[in-house]
Amino acid sequence: MRSTLALLALCCSLAGCSLISRGLLYTDTTQPLCSDLRGTIVGDRAAIGSSKKVEIPVTRVDFSAEWDSRAIGDIAKAHGMSAIYTCDARRQSYVLGIWRKDSVILYGE
Repeated sequence: MRSTLALLALCCSLAGCSLISRGLLYTDTTQPLCSDLRGTIVGDRAAIGSSKKVEIPVTRVDFSAEWDSRAIGDIAKAHGMSAIYTCDARRQSYVLGIWRKDSVILYGE
């Protein structure tokens, strides 16, 4: 564990932390799924649903697996929401995108 942290610290000092600033080690972005938010109310509740994906690139064959659901209807049903006003998309990516978590955040009642 110490050697891994030391290697990461050395990498950051030599590269000026460009690995982190470019999002190669970790990325976390959130953006709206709706394009017209003028006059949209947020609602009283928020619900999150996500899917996870592991992708291991190999020279000729790519291995990947994705599980869970981030469908808007599935999330609303699971959290007992009757009205959805707006929603956001969130993507978290780790270690060159090998592990990825995509989430949908619903706002409504």
